[in-house]
Amino acid sequence: MTTSLRPLRVPAQLVRALTTTACCAALAACGPSPAGGPDPVTPGDGTTVAGAPEGGTTEGGGTEGGSAPATSTGPKAPDFSLPTLDGDQISLSDYEGKKVVLLDFWATHCDPCLREMPELVEIYNERKDKGFIVLAINTDGPETAAAIASKVKSTGMNFPVLLDEDSEVVDRYNPKGEMPFTLVIDRSGSIVLRRAGYQPGDEASTKKLIEAIDTALANK
Repeated sequence: MTTSLRPLRVPAQLVRALTTTACCAALAACGPSPAGGPDPVTPGDGTTVAGAPEGGTTEGGGTEGGSAPATSTGPKAPDFSLPTLDGDQISLSDYEGKKVVLLDFWATHCDPCLREMPELVEIYNERKDKGFIVLAINTDGPETAAAIASKVKSTGMNFPVLLDEDSEVVDRYNPKGEMPFTLVIDRSGSIVLRRAGYQPGDEASTKKLIEAIDTALANK
């Protein structure tokens, strides 16, 4: 469906809104990964740890298997620069060699995105003094941008909120438009974990996310 829409140049925000609405209704990300495995920066379903053995890398829709250690064997995260809700400008490369970065793509109309935020706030608060940063990348278009500030306040976000109004960054990292979509990037700039969707109470997924962050923080 996504492939047929793109050649017609349907506005990216419309495609994403439709995709995210369907995803939110199920409280998880949509769409199976293409045959032959995911693209280097395109996720499969569930939680994928870079460097995990084949056949045991995903949860929820993927093959079950043991948790693999997060290592710096994942693909290089593409650099980008976006304005923030506070009027600043942030580039991913600002943190390379300095901090472990969690990117979280979210939208105001995505209920799972909003339900996930308190978990991310807690993870951030426990690690922000250890060289860890969360960049919450909002994908709302101009028609819903007015709601961003209130959602940031209501969910307690206390980390930078970036505005990807034209969908340039989310299209590079997550062209299928799963929401929420979370990545962990180590200090070398490599993607060590990708998580598509959010299901409250999914302790296994949360455990893998935290393990990937803590392992990346330990690898100085």
